[in-house]
Amino acid sequence: MREDEVLKNVRAIFDYGQSDSALIVGNGDDGAVLGARSELTVLASDMAVEGIHFNFAWSSAMQVGRKVSAANLADICAMGAWPEYFLVALAFPARFADQVIELAQGIKAECQRVGVKVIGGDLSRSNEVVISISAVGRVKRPILRSGAKVGDKLFISNLPGFSAAGLSLLKSSSDNQSAAANRARLAHLAPDLDYDKYRKSYEHLSSAIDTSDGLVLDASRIAAASGVGIDIRVEQLINSPEFSELESASGSIESALENALYGGEDHLLLGSSQGQDFGFLEIGQVIKGEGLYLDGVRADIKRGYQHSW
Repeated sequence: MREDEVLKNVRAIFDYGQSDSALIVGNGDDGAVLGARSELTVLASDMAVEGIHFNFAWSSAMQVGRKVSAANLADICAMGAWPEYFLVALAFPARFADQVIELAQGIKAECQRVGVKVIGGDLSRSNEVVISISAVGRVKRPILRSGAKVGDKLFISNLPGFSAAGLSLLKSSSDNQSAAANRARLAHLAPDLDYDKYRKSYEHLSSAIDTSDGLVLDASRIAAASGVGIDIRVEQLINSPEFSELESASGSIESALENALYGGEDHLLLGSSQGQDFGFLEIGQVIKGEGLYLDGVRADIKRGYQHSW
């Protein structure tokens, strides 16, 4: 299958949606052209590599498309912005050619949840499947990692840890088919993010970050950027309504806590706020000093996920 044929089929998938006055030149030319907007533009980029970020031993191409898209949408949302456009670059081997359309359909399915349009990209050959997405959003007031203030409370959109629990179940080929285990598997394969919940929280948040690398590590990034300390209260995680389900999927309370604190790829919205009761889970507070603490004890931030070479 030649490049022009693949592009023709993929473009047909992404030629959807209503007219857009800001999109002057769309998909199909050497570049897309956007008109001026009254709001600020937010740009983010993310890459996913077969064998590192996803595995076709247990993921369908549709699930991978949704998962990679969700990771990019979460980055835009973590800036207090709303996503509008994607540029998608894909490299793949010949063995994957028959699944490109399914991958594109997964990207489209996730994009349509928030009204995002795919307006361009690129194709190439490679030994593994590599997906790189550049996301564009708009915002009136960016929410930064550096906005946390002493006295703020720490909030997260939902209990983290389900993606890590799901990965463990998939790696072990567990036959656990409970509702909790299946929820965890799906959280890893194709997370079901509540984008509207994120959007409604923007007016309350003083800082924010996407939890892609684990609660402890990502909270420490807010602390470092803001020049403050953050103390996570473990009891508040355990007492959350979802913890019993996470414990069931993880196999024990110890594993559930490990997943909640250090597991990655949940893509939840973590942030600080002076507010109360805006639908997020309160899990700690911003304190004087620096660094990340668990119940007042300095935490090991090396246990979150980071690439290494």
